[in-house]
Amino acid sequence: MSGPEQSLACRVYALRAVGNQEYNVAFMLKSRAEHKGLDKVKISAIVVLPSLKGFVFVEGTMPYEIQDLATNIKHYRGMVRGVMNADELLGSLVKPVEISIGDVVEIIVEPFRGYRGKVVDIDKQRGQVYLELLDSSSTMPIIVNIKGVRKVEGK
Repeated sequence: MSGPEQSLACRVYALRAVGNQEYNVAFMLKSRAEHKGLDKVKISAIVVLPSLKGFVFVEGTMPYEIQDLATNIKHYRGMVRGVMNADELLGSLVKPVEISIGDVVEIIVEPFRGYRGKVVDIDKQRGQVYLELLDSSSTMPIIVNIKGVRKVEGK
């Protein structure tokens, strides 16, 4: 990308907010953008990370437009200088999988909530774990979303 293509590329800007008020700031930004007209405002996304208090991330092309929308929002405290890369933000959203074959996990989603199982296979592309239930007499493996299990014991 060079020239005009690079200037139109979306960048991520960080906005400061009062702690535990990030969602309120994000909702106000969203409603103001909708009120102004989504075709006129060049904002692609508004992201709040639960693990990072006091910040709202906005993806857009024009920083002055973002700052203009955020002005006079009650819990908005200012814009952080600089630009983030979208890959940096995505890296903090994805939590690495710490489960391996042979681990004992607890299922934290229905219909098998509370059961423990041994990991037989992992399909990282689909985000699924194949388990054999320890509390069951059957050795038939079940398939659970990888986010629906919590590691209890290692190998």
